[in-house]
Amino acid sequence: METRSEASSSLSTPHRNQPQSQEIPLDGQSFGRDLAGRMLPPILAIGCVLALWWGLYLIFPRLLPGPVSTFNEAVRLLSDGTFFFHMLQSLRRVFVGAAVAMIFSIAIGIYMGTVLMGERFFQPLVVLGLTIPGLMWALISVMLFGINEIASYFAVAVTTFPMLVINIWAGVKSLDKELIDMSHVFRFTPWMKISQVIIPQLVPNIFAATRYGLGLAWKVVVVVEMFGTSNGVGYQVMKSYQVFNMEGVIAWTLTFVAAMIVIEYGIINLAERRLTAWRPEVDVWRR
Repeated sequence: METRSEASSSLSTPHRNQPQSQEIPLDGQSFGRDLAGRMLPPILAIGCVLALWWGLYLIFPRLLPGPVSTFNEAVRLLSDGTFFFHMLQSLRRVFVGAAVAMIFSIAIGIYMGTVLMGERFFQPLVVLGLTIPGLMWALISVMLFGINEIASYFAVAVTTFPMLVINIWAGVKSLDKELIDMSHVFRFTPWMKISQVIIPQLVPNIFAATRYGLGLAWKVVVVVEMFGTSNGVGYQVMKSYQVFNMEGVIAWTLTFVAAMIVIEYGIINLAERRLTAWRPEVDVWRR
C-alpha cells in the first residue's frame, strides 16, 4: 500500500529535478548585445582621447590645435585628393619593401628552424640586425642609393627582415613533431614537407609577422620620405613641420592611422579568418 501511495504521489506532483523552462533570447536581441559589446568600448576609448585632446587645447590654445580645426584640415586633404596621392606613394614603398623582406624571411626562418647549421650561421646575423635602428638604415639607404625608390625599398626590407625571421623561426621550432615524423614515414620530398606540412602550420605566425612588419615598415618609410623623397606622407609631414603647421602634422597623422586601421581590419583580418577557418577556436577564460 505504501508503495502504491508513493507512486501515485510521484505521478501527481512534478519531479524536482525536471528542468524548468527558460526564456531564450531572440536572435535580434543577442545580435544587438554582441554588437553593442563590440562597438561601445572602442567608441568610449576614442571619446576619452577626444575629451583629453579638447582639455589640453583649452589649457594650451596657442600650442595645440583643436579637434574641430584639425578635423577640417583632414577633410580638406581628403577632398582635394592630396591625401590619396601621397598615401598611395607611401603604400607602394611599404608593400614592396615588406614583401621582399617577407619572402626572404620565410625562406631563412624555415631554414633556421629545420637545419641546425643554418640556425648557428644566421642567428648572430639576425641578432646584429635587430640592434641597428631603423633611422640608421634610412640614412644609410639614402646615402647609398640617393633620392630614389630603391632607397625606401632597401630601408624597409633591411629593417623589417630580422623581426620577421625571428617570428618565422620561432614558429618552425614549435611545429607539431608528429606531423613532421609522419612526413618522414611517407617519404615526403623537402618541397612537399615545406608546402604541405610546415607552411600551413606557419600561417598564424606569418600573419603575426605581417602585422609587425607592416607597422615597422610604416615608421621606416615615413623617415625615409622625410629625408630622401619629394612625395609621400613623410614628405608632407616634414613640409608641415618646417612651416610649424601643427594642424597639418596632426591631420596627416590621423589620416595615416585611419588608413592603417582600414588595411588591418579590411584586408589582413579578413584574409587571416579565411585562411585559418580550419583551425579550432580556443576559448580563453576572461572576466
